[in-house]
Order: sequence, then C-alpha cells, then structure tokens
Amino acid sequence: MIRDFFSIIMKSVAFMWESESSGIIAGAIIVAFILGVLCWVACSYYTRLWNKRFRVKFQHHLLCALAATLTVVFTLSFRAVRELEYIVDEIVDNWYEELEEDYFFHQETYTEAYYALKNMNPNAFIGVPEPDDAENTYLSFANSDMIEKCVEIYVRGACNNFSTQHPFLNLMLRARPGISKEEIKEDIQHFAYMNPGKRYPLENAIDIAAYYISEILYEQSPRTVWKSRIILFALFLFVQLIPFGVIGYSAYKDLKIGDYTYSYH
Repeated sequence: MIRDFFSIIMKSVAFMWESESSGIIAGAIIVAFILGVLCWVACSYYTRLWNKRFRVKFQHHLLCALAATLTVVFTLSFRAVRELEYIVDEIVDNWYEELEEDYFFHQETYTEAYYALKNMNPNAFIGVPEPDDAENTYLSFANSDMIEKCVEIYVRGACNNFSTQHPFLNLMLRARPGISKEEIKEDIQHFAYMNPGKRYPLENAIDIAAYYISEILYEQSPRTVWKSRIILFALFLFVQLIPFGVIGYSAYKDLKIGDYTYSYH
C-alpha cells in the first residue's frame, strides 16, 4: 500500500516535470523553497516561546535542514498530485499489458474456470484434457450460462490482480459496486451479434475488467487527488514531529537544567 502510494506520487511528480511549462515548475520550486526556509526558521526559534536562552547547536541545525528539506519535498508532491488524473490511464494501460503477458495469471484463472465449468456440465468436458498441460487452453461451452460464468471468473481474477498490483488505487474501486452479470452478458451478446459463429475470446473478459477499472478510476480521480493530499499532509505533520520534537526536548532539558542550577546557587 505505502509503496504503491509513493510510486504514484513519484509518477505524478515526473508527469508534472514533463508536462508543465518551465515557468510553472520554477514557481512551484520557489514556493517550496520559501516554505522550506520558513520551516527552518520556525524550527530554529520556536523553542524560545518557553526557553528564551536556548540556542540551537550544529546538530540541531541538521534537524532544521531535514525539516526544511521535507517541506520542499512535500510541497512539490502536494502540487504534483493534481496531475494524478492524467496518469491513471497510463497506470491501467501498463497493468493491462503486463497482465496479458502474465503466464501464471492465465494458468491460474484458466484452471479455476475449467473446473467451475466442468462442475456445471461434466458431459461437456468428456475428452477435454486437464489444465495441467501448459499448452491446453480449451474450454467447452455447452450454453450461455457457462460462458457467463467463465467470463465472470476472468473478470474477477483481473480485478483481484489489479488490487494486488495497485492497492492504493484499488481503494477507489472498493467503494463502487462490482461488474454486474448483465454487463458481462451484454458483452457476450454483442460479440455474438457482431461475430456470428465465432468462439467468444477469453481476452474480452480481461478487456471488460480493464475498461471497468479505468472508467471508475477516471470518475474517482478528483476524489483520489484530495485523498492523496490528505495523506501527504498527515505524513508531513508526522515526519516533522521528529526534528521539532528532538529540538523541543533539548530546549526542555536545557530549561530544567537551568532551573536546577539557579535554585542550587
């Protein structure tokens, strides 16, 4: 999940770098650096709110530099996420191409479909080889119900594969209803009408899944943008706790030591 999220953020940044004009990119970098400098200043001086005599040392400035760097990185990422809706199609296309070449996916899904259809109509599979043979991809369809069942298995398998490969984007799909049998049946009927007498290709089932995923993600892309920004902002606050917390703790210890020294004298 986390790796998928940051992979998408990096793709968004790369897309922004390639697609935006140099002026817009320069403006985003300037804003990011200004915020980084302000963060450095805030990190260096905020402890004086309760310990006016505390002065940051070299190691504290290293932490301030870390806080400033994180500010720059998160600011640019926050800006780049707006490009997310433009890279969703690319992500789905790449996933689809990889799925077409995924031997294990095809074998596993074919095996599941083979036994599911055989249970529906054992007589239709008399003489049909078991799916152990890697070269065998034959399925027998005695009726339209068997075709629908087979396509349903392939569509579900493709969607599950996408959820494994892209768990973050899959969150956008979980809130939506799945592909209905009516949609699958409609595609089968359309193919039969356009290609009378021809065998329904199983690749069409993967096409249905890819189309469904791309359409929903495109529809959900605005929501994906603001959800990604919320996650980025939460991560930003979390990682900033490290430098600010360490420096604040150092200032607190210095204050306690100062109080003890003063009372001792």
